[in-house]
Amino acid sequence: MILGMHRSGTSLVTRLVSLMGLALPHDEDLFVGQRPNPRGHWESKSLVAFNNSLLEERDATWFCPPSLSAGDVSQMLDRHASDALAKFHSAYTEQPWVWKDPRTCVLLPFWSAVLGARAAYVLVVRHPLEVSDSLARRNGYSPEVSLALWERYTREAMLGAAGRPMLVCTYDRVLADPMGWCEGLVAFLGELGAPIDVVDRTLAGAFTMDGLRHSRQSWTEMPDGSLLSPEQVALAGLASEFTVQRAYVPPSLPPETPATASIFEEIREHVAKRNGGLRRLAGLPARLLIAEESPDDARGVEPPVSVVLASDGAAAQASVLALAGTLPPGSEMIFVGVGETTVGGWSPPDEVSIRQILCEEQPRAAEALALGAQAARGRMVLLTSAGVVHRDPWYGPLAQVLDTPERKLAGVGAAMRVESQPEARYFGRTFVDEDLQSLPVLVAEGATPVPAALLAGTDCAFDRRVLNAAGGLDAEFSTVDAAVAELSVRFWRMGFRCAIVPQIEVWSRNADIVEGGEEVDCLYDRLRIAALHFDDARLRAFTERASSLPAYEAAAARLAAGDVQHRRAVLATVCAFPIARYFDSFPPRSA
Repeated sequence: MILGMHRSGTSLVTRLVSLMGLALPHDEDLFVGQRPNPRGHWESKSLVAFNNSLLEERDATWFCPPSLSAGDVSQMLDRHASDALAKFHSAYTEQPWVWKDPRTCVLLPFWSAVLGARAAYVLVVRHPLEVSDSLARRNGYSPEVSLALWERYTREAMLGAAGRPMLVCTYDRVLADPMGWCEGLVAFLGELGAPIDVVDRTLAGAFTMDGLRHSRQSWTEMPDGSLLSPEQVALAGLASEFTVQRAYVPPSLPPETPATASIFEEIREHVAKRNGGLRRLAGLPARLLIAEESPDDARGVEPPVSVVLASDGAAAQASVLALAGTLPPGSEMIFVGVGETTVGGWSPPDEVSIRQILCEEQPRAAEALALGAQAARGRMVLLTSAGVVHRDPWYGPLAQVLDTPERKLAGVGAAMRVESQPEARYFGRTFVDEDLQSLPVLVAEGATPVPAALLAGTDCAFDRRVLNAAGGLDAEFSTVDAAVAELSVRFWRMGFRCAIVPQIEVWSRNADIVEGGEEVDCLYDRLRIAALHFDDARLRAFTERASSLPAYEAAAARLAAGDVQHRRAVLATVCAFPIARYFDSFPPRSA
């Protein structure tokens, strides 16, 4: 069991442990594809719901956690022990397993009794001020409530694990030496009679890249004061000490900060005034939130959208002019190419910034857009080709669809038309066979977002945070369409989705959406997608079929000269689901 306060790195640790061979919840129950944690929570949806119901029964929520008495635990066991064990076995169909839900920190006496001696614990502790910064960005919580939560969760986890096998470590320790940490866990579990394998170094390094970490604080410089109470400083000092014990003996902990209980009582009274059925979704009292208009708001300021365009002379100018007047204030445009991009007859409004990424030689379009996307700072990243001649007003509708949490969207596109075939509307692309040949999808009507097997590279928008967490656009593809198609598959395998917004149309003079490209380039792109995503059996069958094609030797040699095996390992860390699940959702269909 992985323990730790929300926003403490428990998701990262859980995924690391699963890569070492311990089972996660079955696919239908796996909690991934959530924008606040785009690399995956790696939790059980059914067990999170069950824990929420246990908390609600105690008039508590994850943000208003209880401190359970012995009587509380006894009562919960009488009512729910058998149901809890049944739900656990339903979620975890394989052993040995790794389970993470931060709520178990405050429910640990209950779950320890339910699971018995089979459970060993790992407690991941993150600096309390880093947790506070993260909750401010995600939830708008003030430091007062965030630090109270960190204190309650950390204390209850340390006290609740008494007498059980326990490894305590900091988030920093995992990130600083992921392989060393994994080796320590192997030794810990091996001594308990649960041998596991050390994770591959490439996988460990790929998943512990901390580019999404926004806050860093020093454990050695933590004076008490306006933010941290003396009790919280003392608890942080004890909790940050690395320890491995077969029968954990909690250190002598300081008493809980006197204000912590009163904060949770204030939240409880506030929540009690709301609809009881929505208790866990209710908000905090206003005084415990960061004001939206505060200049010190930890959410920070970012452009609403970054438009990325490969510089390509007159065609680029046409695309820029098609964008004119459609960008919201504060946006940025990023041009990638060998020289300064100028657009005759157009100058950007004062509220739109222009950035140039200059290259020594003209990059391929996929490479250029990958560089631009990596440099983007906007909440949304629009990748557009140098061939768009007209677009409907797009930002508002795309942003609204992309920002709807229940849709779990990572990428969206518009309906496409090409000047040579004005009567046809294209809704992305789809694979027509398992040899990964693709064709555009034609749809005549439709008003709601339509699931897209593959977005088209001509024009598509992504949630930047999810895009970065997924590993960005792959610059090694020959064409933008192939790079975006592979990214689409990756999103679906991560638990996210892609969609077309039919009410927006983009017109292009570029017929590549229909015609494809050079034979060697096309086969190389298909080989690369297969090498990145197919399981061994599928990959062998695909390679055998492809080897009879005239372009195979050249395409295969190009693939072998690249980084495909390393890239495959990197993607394996973020993709929760096998490629078979993708093809179940989008069976190849004939042209």
